[in-house]
Amino acid sequence: MASAQDDYYPAQNTYGGGVGFSQMFLLIDIGKLSGFEMLGKTADETNPEKFAGLGLPTSEFSLPFVISGGEGFSQITGKWRLGGYAGVGSSQISGKAGIYLFADSDGDAVYDSDEGVLIEYTGSEAPDIRAKFSMWIGGAMVEYVFPIFRGLEISPGTLIGFGRANLNISHGLGSTGWSDQFEYQLDSLDSNLFPVGELAGDTDIVDIDDITYFQGNGTFNVTPTIGSMTSLSGTFISLQPYIALKLQVLDRVGIRLTAGFNLGEIKQGKWVLNNLNSLTDSPSTSFNGVAIRAMLYFGL
Repeated sequence: MASAQDDYYPAQNTYGGGVGFSQMFLLIDIGKLSGFEMLGKTADETNPEKFAGLGLPTSEFSLPFVISGGEGFSQITGKWRLGGYAGVGSSQISGKAGIYLFADSDGDAVYDSDEGVLIEYTGSEAPDIRAKFSMWIGGAMVEYVFPIFRGLEISPGTLIGFGRANLNISHGLGSTGWSDQFEYQLDSLDSNLFPVGELAGDTDIVDIDDITYFQGNGTFNVTPTIGSMTSLSGTFISLQPYIALKLQVLDRVGIRLTAGFNLGEIKQGKWVLNNLNSLTDSPSTSFNGVAIRAMLYFGL
C-alpha cells in the first residue's frame, strides 16, 4: 500500500538536475519589428518620389523564429531550482531590387511627370539584396517546483539575462540569375569557342603563333561582382517569465516544455553600425512575444 501511495502522491523533497538540447520558438514577426519595415517597402510606380525600402519579401522570415541551444537545471535547496539557457538562431530572405526605367529627357537624373511612364527593369543584372536576422539569448533561470506525481512537475520561473540582435543587409551588384549559371560567365565567351586576336606582336596576321602565345600568357576575364554589406546590431536585457512542465520519461531521460513571454528591447539610438558607430536616430525595437521552449534532457 505504501508503494502505491508513493506512485501517486508528491514527494516531500525533490532533488536532481539535468542538461540537454533545447529549442526556443519565439513568436515575433521580424518584418514588422520597429524600423525593419524598411526591408519591405517598394517603389510606387505612380509616384516614384515615395520610393522607400528594399522591397524584400519580409513575410518569408521564419515565423516562429527558432533559437537553438542548450539548457541545464539543478535543485539547490528545497523546491528551489537554478538553471541556465543559451541559444542562437537566424533567418534570411533575399530578392532582386525593384528598378524602374525612365527616359531622362532633360538629363537631370530626376524623374519628371512629363518624362513618360516608368518601365520596370526585367533584365538579369538587377542587384541582389539579402537580409539576415540573427539573435542569441542567454541567461540564468530561477524557479519553484510543484511536484504533481512521481516524475511529473510544474514549475513557474523566470529567465533573465542578455540578448543580442543582428541585421546584415548585403547588396550584390551585377550578379546573374539562375538560368545564367548554366552558361559561360567569361567575357567574350558565348560558347566553348574563344576568339584569339593578334597577340604575339610579330605580324599583323592572326595565326597559330598567336594561339601559342595565348596558351602561355592569355587569361580569361570574369566580370567582377561588386557588393557591400551593412551590419546593424544591438544588445538588450532579456526577461522571460514562464511556466515549465517536466516529465521524467526514463530513469535518466526526460522532456521539459516551457511556455512564457519574452520581454526585450533595444533602446532608441542604441543600434550600432558595423560594430563601430551608434546610430543616434535608430528606433527602439522590441522583441516581445510568446516564447515556447522544448527540451530533451539527461538527468533526474
